[in-house]
Amino acid sequence: MPTNLRNTRNGSTPAFYDLYEGIGVLRAISEGEGIPIGIDLLPENIHLFFSMEGDVTFQFGPMYMRPLPQSQSFFIYNPKDILRAQATLPKGHRMVGVRIAFSRMHVLFMQDGFEAQELPFLNQKDMQRPIYDQRQVDSAMQIILENLFFHRLSVNAQRVAHLGQILELLGLYFHISEPNVVACPFLKDEETVRKIREAKSIILSQWQSPPTIAQLAERTGLNAYRLKVGFKEVYGNTVYGFVMDTRLNHARRMLDAGGKSVNEVAFDIGYTNPSHFIAAFKKKFGTTPRKYKVAE
Repeated sequence: MPTNLRNTRNGSTPAFYDLYEGIGVLRAISEGEGIPIGIDLLPENIHLFFSMEGDVTFQFGPMYMRPLPQSQSFFIYNPKDILRAQATLPKGHRMVGVRIAFSRMHVLFMQDGFEAQELPFLNQKDMQRPIYDQRQVDSAMQIILENLFFHRLSVNAQRVAHLGQILELLGLYFHISEPNVVACPFLKDEETVRKIREAKSIILSQWQSPPTIAQLAERTGLNAYRLKVGFKEVYGNTVYGFVMDTRLNHARRMLDAGGKSVNEVAFDIGYTNPSHFIAAFKKKFGTTPRKYKVAE
């Protein structure tokens, strides 16, 4: 892996790797517990941070701390000051950062003279005020974030591939899509949405042996219908599809780490029949686990 594509480790000052003019990416993996990494946030840029596992803590000076829980994103835009942040990750956990120049946002989202209504901070009136925002990361964005940690192509080809993934991530992030409360009226109830998010957290914590729909419904206090329909509306994926995506993404990371056979990986992620794992892996990633290991 070329030096400028290596994941950043704790204990260093990470640099964003420039994918294209005004667009950069940072990938951080923690090797130690509680060792902060310093990140410079420049006023001409918008920054997005995504916590892949565990809770990340952002410290801005001695008086202000902000947690970034697992599977959430942090939007930072400060047009006036250079910010120096200290991000602390749990050991072995990962974070992705995206840096995009404000001018590049205009090019991407405000073409042909039309205002981007979904991005009010691009308007002249609002662009001078700081913005800090946190939100949940859906399953589609999580898949893209996983892909940013893989480097299977030549240097320039991989840079182009990662640029495409970052652009897709930005499109998903800034696309305003509220749950359809007409098709799914019970999502008007904030408590129902909270329980659906709780269901996702349970799946993530027990992905190797996840509960059934009935068990998940009982644990969250939802009936099975509301759980299934609401989960699909909130996260854009079925409960089963989300479980499968989570398992297979973990499998790919295990194959990249090496040291285990395809059968061992299959058993580790909860498959009792390796042939079923091989078929699912090929359907999702377009190649078999064995060929994936060889290519790696």
